[in-house]
Formats: sequence, C-alpha cells, structure tokens
Amino acid sequence: MAFKPKDAIDAARDIVTNAVERSSDIVESAGHIIKGDIAGGTGDIVHSSIDIATYAVERTKEVFSDAAGEED
Repeated sequence: MAFKPKDAIDAARDIVTNAVERSSDIVESAGHIIKGDIAGGTGDIVHSSIDIATYAVERTKEVFSDAAGEED
C-alpha cells in the first residue's frame, strides 16, 4: 500500500503536540537561567530540544517506514 496522507497528518499532529508539551520544560529552564543557574538551565534547554527533535525524527521515520514496508 502507498503513502497515506492521513498518517502524515496524524504524525505531524503528534509531533506538534509533543513539542508544545515539552516547551513548558524549556520555559521552566529559562526561568532557572534568569535565577542564576545558567549552566543547569542551558543544559536542560538543550536536552529538551534534543528530545523534541528525536521524537520528530522517530515519528517521521515511522510514517515513511510503514509506507515503504507495506509496498513489499
């Protein structure tokens, strides 16, 4: 079976939802930076950003892998 646009839209929705949820962690980490914990806050922001990107890549791979796998 071919690529399904609905699966891509569902994946995009999941990616955005995850990013919005994790953005609260980034805002909290920014608060730590303002309070003086620059190293800790920055590290947490980087960690949260990597988590967002990792989830996005994994979810995207699922959509395209399933589409490719169904063709076989």
